[in-house]
Amino acid sequence: MAGKIRLASVLLIGTVLCCAGCQSSEPEWPRIAQPIPAPDFHLEQLDGGTVALSDYHGKIVLIEFWATWCGPCRSSMPSLEHIYRRFQNRGVQLLFINEGENPQTMRRWLGKRFTARILLDSDQQVARRYQVPGLPSLFIVDPNGDIVYVRSGYRGGLERSLTRVLEKLLNPQAVGS
Repeated sequence: MAGKIRLASVLLIGTVLCCAGCQSSEPEWPRIAQPIPAPDFHLEQLDGGTVALSDYHGKIVLIEFWATWCGPCRSSMPSLEHIYRRFQNRGVQLLFINEGENPQTMRRWLGKRFTARILLDSDQQVARRYQVPGLPSLFIVDPNGDIVYVRSGYRGGLERSLTRVLEKLLNPQAVGS
């Protein structure tokens, strides 16, 4: 219960800080002061097989909760895919978790544009465990399995600002960490 309350507090603070930066073309991503263990999950993939978050222990994992009807999701997903392709050889993984949609609807919209794993949260249990405040919501899990950044919504400059965040996580000794 304490973990859920802590996660809810972080999400609320992250949403407020995120929205406070909406005026800027490139808002900062405040790091969570006390990282929270990311709830593990096992989800079916759109095209077969299952994925567990624990499969990626030791890697940085970007988790985007999304839906095809969500306009901001349609903008953020291509940017995230671009970042994933750029950073995957450095151990960064991307999981797109769809919220309760029909697989055929997803396939029509996705086409062949995405190489990241598309996961099905059909009953939205994972979204509830993560206390997703709205779509899109991006959670960044560090190699220890802790949520270290949360961001809800979409604004321009995602590729540039997320690149800075990933560089800090991949190079913790770098200046400006």
